[in-house]
Amino acid sequence: MIASASWQSMRSPLHAILVREFRAALINRYFQIFCALSFTGGIAAIVFSEDASAVGFFILQIALYFVSLFSLLAGVSSAQGEREEWPLLLTQPVARGAFVIAKFFALFSIFGGVLFLLFVPASVTGSAVAMLAPLYLQTLLLAAVCIAGGLSAGFFAHDRAQALIVGVSVWLFLLFGVDLVALFAARWPATQNVPDLWVAALMLNPLDSFRIEALFALQQIPAEAANKTTLANWWIEHAGAWFAAIAILWASILIMTAVHRINRWEE
Repeated sequence: MIASASWQSMRSPLHAILVREFRAALINRYFQIFCALSFTGGIAAIVFSEDASAVGFFILQIALYFVSLFSLLAGVSSAQGEREEWPLLLTQPVARGAFVIAKFFALFSIFGGVLFLLFVPASVTGSAVAMLAPLYLQTLLLAAVCIAGGLSAGFFAHDRAQALIVGVSVWLFLLFGVDLVALFAARWPATQNVPDLWVAALMLNPLDSFRIEALFALQQIPAEAANKTTLANWWIEHAGAWFAAIAILWASILIMTAVHRINRWEE
């Protein structure tokens, strides 16, 4: 009875927080721009692509560069948008971490719906449905990582500009920096003898893991390319499951980091 009463007392505030975050997310300018971009990208995928494989590759580029960026920016904006109200909000009889979790699930749910604007137009031909369905789920997981990253950056930073600089810098490093480091390091004789080191670096990077898994799934990279090392071969054989696991791990760590930050916030 006591546990039931406690849950009922918490349920109403948590529900109110979630509804509040949904309303705030719907007026987020990054989310609104992303809506227009998704619909335009979905139409463009049909117009400018010659076959199902080309449609998938076109959407992959949008997912990798634009979905990841706008989900990150939406997370930053959500965390920083009401900074002046946090002293009041944090006095409410709800665990502070509930605000972070509510923001994450609100943005995650909305992005899941908006991504249909990107994928549904491209799937009307029918031939691309089987290929686009897994890509949709992978894109949604990638968005989850970036939303969590944006929230984490937003709660750690002291102002919106700092949050944007930190968030976008990390995004650029994961998108290009890891590959560049691996490329230059691979020129050294000492590192050429340990190719699995760089395979592991790509596996642990959610953006690289998403990109490479999707390219193999779309048959843009021949499967024989992965047979040079044992680790790479294992990765490609379990690419979908691995990306799901690494995306969930990254998102969980980033959310816990944001919760830890807000719990220590004394402003």
